[in-house]
Amino acid sequence: MPTQAELYKDLQRATAPETLRDLALQLLSKTSSRRYLDECLRILQSARVIASLNESHRSPLREKCLGYFADGKRDKGGLLREGLTRLLVHIEQPDDADIYQLGVETYYLQPVDDVAQNLRAVALAGLAPIDPPLACLYATRFLGERYTSVFNGEPAMTAIDVLVASGQRLPIYQFLLRGGVEMAQSGRGELTGKAFESLDHDFPIPLYQDLIEQYQALDQPTATMGIINWIIDGRVEALYQRLAELILATRDADLRRYGLVMMAAARDEALGERLLQMAKLARADDLPLFIEAVEICHLPARGEALANLRRRSG
Repeated sequence: MPTQAELYKDLQRATAPETLRDLALQLLSKTSSRRYLDECLRILQSARVIASLNESHRSPLREKCLGYFADGKRDKGGLLREGLTRLLVHIEQPDDADIYQLGVETYYLQPVDDVAQNLRAVALAGLAPIDPPLACLYATRFLGERYTSVFNGEPAMTAIDVLVASGQRLPIYQFLLRGGVEMAQSGRGELTGKAFESLDHDFPIPLYQDLIEQYQALDQPTATMGIINWIIDGRVEALYQRLAELILATRDADLRRYGLVMMAAARDEALGERLLQMAKLARADDLPLFIEAVEICHLPARGEALANLRRRSG
């Protein structure tokens, strides 16, 4: 029977995906060394190895994962459970719902901020196809939750995906009404932006206009990008004028550039015409931004508009 050190050496020399998989699973079952565990998970999660995992490989992953859930002190940050759970999600066996249930309930405050957000996100993704109603309940709880990562918005970002996949968008609207502003103000504007993009495109225009008013005053770029994307991607022509006002009113030049380029890149007749009208009244500071956008506009009148912009820019 090879020792852990011998298995590790064999693992370092192996090249075939199946060999890497089998050695990593064997070492994973034996070891409690963080160095070895991290290497096993790294190899098993690599693209060429994870593709070979199937139901026959669940046992060592489940056993190890359940062991850490039983004694969380051995995995205080939840990173090992996150990696193991991610592998089980890939295998897609409904009998692993017990692990996903444990995962969505796991929080670790070290010392005051939670560090298990990614574990909850992965567990929620695993739970969603097995028990959609339960997953939607957890997703609703996670959306706007205090312990939302400032780095990637998890588990709330995954929560939005779960709610959209189940056709449950009311919690997303509620989040925008009540918690989205706080998330945007605290460096999690990407989450708010994703929530905006996730609303149905038959969402009532008056209610969406009310949301625009609320968030325009905030003028947070990543949140506002979600509004811009929703209007343009859905070709919501009733809000094109409001879109133009939103883009011109922002104090963030990068956001203005993004909005103008998106209008041009949409290759939509009404959007293109509105962009050219906006270009005629462009402020001096905005001339480079309008030139960049008009250069990719598809309308025949772009040539004249571009010449005027370049003449004004000197």
